[in-house]
Amino acid sequence: MIRAAAATGTFTMNLPRRFWIARAITATTAVGLQLVGLYAAVVTFGGWAALGLYSVGSLALLLQHVVLSRSTPCSLGD
Repeated sequence: MIRAAAATGTFTMNLPRRFWIARAITATTAVGLQLVGLYAAVVTFGGWAALGLYSVGSLALLLQHVVLSRSTPCSLGD
């Protein structure tokens, strides 16, 4: 993969200045849903089981990140 190559056909998109409101609402909603999910896991399964579930999920995300960072692009000729 050639990382130094310039991208072709790209364009920049200028978002309106007031678009930060939508991002703030989205971020607040995401954090709220995560906290509600954590509360539901603790109430349903207990603290240690919820900690285990979140640990397994974290390890899965870490493994996905490592695998994707080490992957090499495949061309049709290979």
